[in-house]
Amino acid sequence: MKKYLSLAVVLALSLTLFVGCGKPATYKDGTFIGASDANDRGYTRAEITIKKDKIESVKIVGLDNVDLDKTEDYPYEEYHKAVTELEKAMKEKNTWDVDAVAKATSTSTQAKQAAQRAMEKALVKPTSTAKYFDGTFMAISEQTERGWTIAWVTLKGDKITDVKLSSTTAKTDDNGNNTFVRKDESYPYEPYFEALELIPQRMVEKNGTDIEAVTGATSTTDQAKQAVEKALTEATR
Repeated sequence: MKKYLSLAVVLALSLTLFVGCGKPATYKDGTFIGASDANDRGYTRAEITIKKDKIESVKIVGLDNVDLDKTEDYPYEEYHKAVTELEKAMKEKNTWDVDAVAKATSTSTQAKQAAQRAMEKALVKPTSTAKYFDGTFMAISEQTERGWTIAWVTLKGDKITDVKLSSTTAKTDDNGNNTFVRKDESYPYEPYFEALELIPQRMVEKNGTDIEAVTGATSTTDQAKQAVEKALTEATR
């Protein structure tokens, strides 16, 4: 009788432990940031906080064509509406895979991709052993009073397949305020344009930023390295 009683106690304890453990967690707790693919107009970044497999908060930020945050002054009202609705939907449905917001398809697509990548970073068991996501990632060098350099880095299979660069310069608008715009063909320094050709070639060949400076364009080279390294950080899984 005691033998059967002991066996029953063991079984009861085992069942209690099994139920108490529950199923393994899918996501790690913490805050994770993902970036969408970038194009000439910019990209979107998503910051997702997860606790016990639940999305606690979502923050979506769009970045413009010189990689600056789209603030409340950004004039496209549908963008602001989309960000608010997407953040709410992702939290309520506990997923990045929500419906696109009408009249904001591009913002929705980028936000969902950024959120998906953030959540992939949070996985307890990663779905890939790759170091980087495939795609095109955008970042800038340190901002200075004279401007900064923007990089678009395309990756596939952990290889840099393409790099595009552009630098900004200060411009005074009609109200006398300084703003930053991309340098165009009127920029009078020829080594700058040579650097835009040579730096990407060298980075693709090296699959990284360990390259020699372009003669006459040391500053542009240094800024390009900074921007590309930040883009690679955005792309890291």
